[in-house]
Amino acid sequence: MINLRQNNGFALTFSLISLFLIVSFMAAYLLSVASGVSQANRAANMKKAYYAAEAGIADAYQRITQAGVNTIASNASYIPSASTDNGIYSVGTGSGSYKVALTYSSTPRTNYTITSTGTFGNASKTLQLNIIGASISKYAYWSQTEINPAFGGPLWWVGEPGLEMLTNGPVQTDGTLNIFGNPIFNGPVTEGGSNPNYYPGVASNPASIFLGGLTNNSPSVNLPPAGTLAAINTIASNGSGLVLTGASTIVFNPTGTITVTGKVKNAAGAVTATYSNTTMSPPPNGVIYVKSNTGTTDGNVTVQGTVSGQLTVSADQNILVSGNVAYNQDPRTYPNSSDILGLVANQNITVVAASAPARLEMAAVMVALQGSFQVDEYWTYKGNAATAVMDQFGSLINYVCGATGEMDMSGTLLGGYNQIQSFDIRLDNGLKSLAPPGFPPFTNNAGNGVYNKVNFQECNGGVCG
Repeated sequence: MINLRQNNGFALTFSLISLFLIVSFMAAYLLSVASGVSQANRAANMKKAYYAAEAGIADAYQRITQAGVNTIASNASYIPSASTDNGIYSVGTGSGSYKVALTYSSTPRTNYTITSTGTFGNASKTLQLNIIGASISKYAYWSQTEINPAFGGPLWWVGEPGLEMLTNGPVQTDGTLNIFGNPIFNGPVTEGGSNPNYYPGVASNPASIFLGGLTNNSPSVNLPPAGTLAAINTIASNGSGLVLTGASTIVFNPTGTITVTGKVKNAAGAVTATYSNTTMSPPPNGVIYVKSNTGTTDGNVTVQGTVSGQLTVSADQNILVSGNVAYNQDPRTYPNSSDILGLVANQNITVVAASAPARLEMAAVMVALQGSFQVDEYWTYKGNAATAVMDQFGSLINYVCGATGEMDMSGTLLGGYNQIQSFDIRLDNGLKSLAPPGFPPFTNNAGNGVYNKVNFQECNGGVCG
């Protein structure tokens, strides 16, 4: 006999359990859907926060570059500290914004750390970019033109059997390269011309010449910037440099001292110190400037020797090189060497053939603002191409290409030097870059600062390593 009331209770219980399970399943499903939507929204917000942080990096980078070669102006609203140019500023409110922190340093030259935190909704992302001002000495060789008016025509890069001109490192000319035979450019080459000027009747193979590639029709590069000489003069005159007036001589000694011949004058023109082959410590800031008495003719300085330390020698007129200029610790042998020399002449940097050795070492960052790097009597016989070699290491920046040797049509060296150029990679090595003391930064044709991007990272949990 069946108890109907008990069976009805079972059915009711079963129905309630089923309903509970259905409700639970629905709740779990809705929760899962809600969680998925939440995760999708968060993922979307994180992506938008990343984009906001990127916008902050781009904004700060543009503000810095538009400030030219100086640090960001202290009166700008986003830079609260006038002494260091460090600061924090925010852009945007509500659902999307970014907050940027800028940290400035002058070592080894103007550089910034940009940290940007982007926020969208409840999501945040932090990015960081390190940038450093590009060096004026970023090329192994740079010229405004390869046509020297003193010769009434082009000067030639030569590559013939037994006379192999070699350039290691980046090359830029705003003009057109003149090629005789097959010189070797072992680095990227950019020129303003549409095609190199190859000497008529002499076979040249571009594939064996431009080993690092050649870019034609390249935009001109205004290098170095206006005011370079005046800026170095100011640094030398600030009390921790050395300013000589009239023709002077400086010999670099491997012990770190310098031997000086020249005079120091005050603002009234009175002589306050006279050096005659006097050995002394270099000025504290490493910057030496030679002024002219007349303003036009006698602001020359003669240099030679072995540099130990960091120095810059600049002159109102010319720099004359009377012998080897070398580093006490050659960075090609000692990679951690910090020895570096800058030579900046308003006119020419000239090797004096009468006193220079047949094998000549020229280690320096050389800048001839309105002239050339050249050998004065380049026709003087110093030996054949294997023995009369100029090892020019560092960076050469000259307004116009200068003559360093002479050859006949068969490629035989008749006078001067077979010039071998090598770029000092320490000059363009990110935050570890070296630059001679007092050297100006690199600017573009609009006068804006040019910066190299050294490191970019996404910071974990807002903490940057």
